[in-house]
Amino acid sequence: MIGGSGVLEIELFAGLRKREVTTEYGRVVVEDDGGELVFLQRHGSPPRPPHQLNHRANISALKECGVNYVVAVNSTGSLKSDLPPGALVLPDDYFNPWAIKTFFDDHLEFVTPGLSRKVRSAVTGAAEELELSLITAATYIQTTGPRFETRAEVRVLSAWGDIVGMTMANEATLARELELEYASICLVDNYANGVCEQVVDIVEVERAQKQNSRILAQLLPVVIKKLR
Repeated sequence: MIGGSGVLEIELFAGLRKREVTTEYGRVVVEDDGGELVFLQRHGSPPRPPHQLNHRANISALKECGVNYVVAVNSTGSLKSDLPPGALVLPDDYFNPWAIKTFFDDHLEFVTPGLSRKVRSAVTGAAEELELSLITAATYIQTTGPRFETRAEVRVLSAWGDIVGMTMANEATLARELELEYASICLVDNYANGVCEQVVDIVEVERAQKQNSRILAQLLPVVIKKLR
């Protein structure tokens, strides 16, 4: 599991032990149950802004832990007026043609990016079992952050995708390079700047994140069960 502090508060993760994993890209703190479940807080502690995250260290640490499947949780903004805050989205593709992270800095190697069918199938199956509404055809667009996007940027991005965030594409690409099965459950916490008249407010975003964590508390245990 990759997520934020709100995810860690779910009962599923109660009793996990902290440990430090050393990778060639840096040290990463993970929490695990001593068996199959590993949780990684992508922003670390104290939290780093998205453009400063050490994604290579994070994904390497999961590989070092023997992880096969990665279920990520990402906060996103909606680029569409008919995709409201509170929606649960399982992207089937992503758009990130800039500032691409890679492990292949020193040799020539090409990897076709994509999201894991097996992990996506576990999420869709869990949502069906719990009768949760889940959007399964959507494109995630990654920007670099740390600021929200301008109205002009959102107008352009809305022609390319459905939701926008600052972290998922980097994780997905690096996971594919290390042959980890990765997919993301995206929580729509706000409309992107200019999609509606309301100005993006971080307080409102954080409030929506807390509300969405209740959905995750139901969904994640079932997803993990299906992957075991």
